[in-house]
Amino acid sequence: MKATLLAAMGTRFQTVEAEPLYSVATILDPRYKDRYFTSAESSKLARSALTQEVEKNEESSLQTTTTEAADPASKTPRMTAEPNASSCFKGLYEEFLQEHAAEQGGASSTATQVQIETYLAEKTIHRTESPFEYWGKNKERFPSLATTAAKFLSAPSTSVDSERLFSTASNILDEKRNRLSGDHVETLIFLKTNLPMYLSLNPKDLNPQED
Repeated sequence: MKATLLAAMGTRFQTVEAEPLYSVATILDPRYKDRYFTSAESSKLARSALTQEVEKNEESSLQTTTTEAADPASKTPRMTAEPNASSCFKGLYEEFLQEHAAEQGGASSTATQVQIETYLAEKTIHRTESPFEYWGKNKERFPSLATTAAKFLSAPSTSVDSERLFSTASNILDEKRNRLSGDHVETLIFLKTNLPMYLSLNPKDLNPQED
């Protein structure tokens, strides 16, 4: 049985380290970083994927900043301007923005690499510590990495709770009990879902006679 389970896991998860979603999430977890990849190639791919994600976020932020800076200038009315002069000035202005964006992009890329190398060179935190607290404390030191970590370390969406709710409704309203009103069904579903939680918080309600 153990051999069968091990073979199944090897088949299902043999390419998991090559998936950017999982590799970036792992390397951004300060409890693990790049210490647990099974090969140097997998670690290299994870670093590359992390760099691409951080640079993508920085480019998006830079484009937003550039757009916000350019909008007020484009909305400023011009009282008197010759067509040729206006066209010439507009061309110079756009050229300046492009050069500025290129310079910022180069500096941003260097800063990104410095953040990544500094972060990976530090020791990992203990496995019982919270990675969210770590990024909350170090977001000033690693701003780009902290932004990316907030994206990849967030809780994934799930439909488990809604599926359980549908199952509860189907168990309450069935062929043998099909004349319940909508209000009664809603009340029973509410009690089924919330009563265990209420009793766990108030165990004395299980034996009210003890009071």
